[in-house]
Amino acid sequence: MQKWEQIQGVYIHTPFCLQKCLYCDFASYAGADTETMEKYVDAVCSEIMMRSNEVTIADQATLYFGGGTPSLLSEKLLAKLVEALQKNGCWLQPAEATIEVNPGTADLDKLRFFKDLGFDRISFGVQSLNDAELRAVGRIHTANEALDAITMAEKAGFTRVSADLIYGLPEQSLQTLKTSLQNLTAAGLQHLSVYGLTIEKNTPLAGMLDKGKVELPDEDCQLAMYELVQEYLEAQGLHRYEISNYAVSGQESRHNLVYWHYLPYLSFGSSACSFNGSQRFTATDSVTDYIESIQSGKSCGGFEDLTKEMQLSEYLFMGLRTTVGIDLIETEQRFGCDVMLEFGVELEKFIRGNLVFCDIEHRRMRLTEQGMRFSNEIFEIFVK
Repeated sequence: MQKWEQIQGVYIHTPFCLQKCLYCDFASYAGADTETMEKYVDAVCSEIMMRSNEVTIADQATLYFGGGTPSLLSEKLLAKLVEALQKNGCWLQPAEATIEVNPGTADLDKLRFFKDLGFDRISFGVQSLNDAELRAVGRIHTANEALDAITMAEKAGFTRVSADLIYGLPEQSLQTLKTSLQNLTAAGLQHLSVYGLTIEKNTPLAGMLDKGKVELPDEDCQLAMYELVQEYLEAQGLHRYEISNYAVSGQESRHNLVYWHYLPYLSFGSSACSFNGSQRFTATDSVTDYIESIQSGKSCGGFEDLTKEMQLSEYLFMGLRTTVGIDLIETEQRFGCDVMLEFGVELEKFIRGNLVFCDIEHRRMRLTEQGMRFSNEIFEIFVK
């Protein structure tokens, strides 16, 4: 294991949820009992104690509790995790502390408890504000419950509230998507993450599609949805700062910017991934194996050495996800690579097609609005 650079972000994974969504292929588990959750949290606390000694955490490193459904944990277990982070130097003066919340698990007392624990940002997994669409993908909450949760978060004192939204859902139309967007912005949200539905293999939704039990909006409709999201949110003052993320200035997700800027981060829990600048550590997906490994003092995962070429590729396609793009001088200093010299031939068609903008004078490169639509094609040229 190589020396860790100063950690800029800390992530805690909670793999439990009340019910798995039909499209979900994440390492999350529905219906876990209290004893399993307690053993898991004890293991995460032990991992924090063991691994925090290996690293230096930046004073204002961001914190993010994700999942799964972190809000499913009891107050006692959440407090235990926060205490372990604080005692081991992982929760200092965070620039941001986010907790993901399923609207179906939210109430005012719980949200106030999150605020008192030290969280200053909430991310709600809303996905849609249409009950038929929510039922079609197995979400446990209703549209009204989602809107109520947002209102309660404000009452609890949160000034930084985000929501996830998905387009391309079964039962969804251009009008129902627009209504969801209108209701979320009317509720005062200043940050939205909006994703196109991805059909993952071996998920219930993939099986339902194969059997013709559900139908998705066609390609033309999904393109219109993509354009609607961008045009509507920009008109409401939520500016795109990353391919799938929109925010009022100052409301951007600071934790996710750690990933997009390819900075070191430390993660705890099953299936959690850490990055030290030149290596990636990934923990086992299995909750049982994770708990047993930690209890026996063994490693709960493995390291992957990243070659300079791999690091450069990841840096480029992570940085180009953002609307500010990458600094070509900084890239050359960090990786010893002149991007235009190395990839200029492949990039040329995208530059001529107005998909990539290269500012030679200021030595910056970014995707255009049109280029964001074809980002996967563009990113392929950086994988060698």
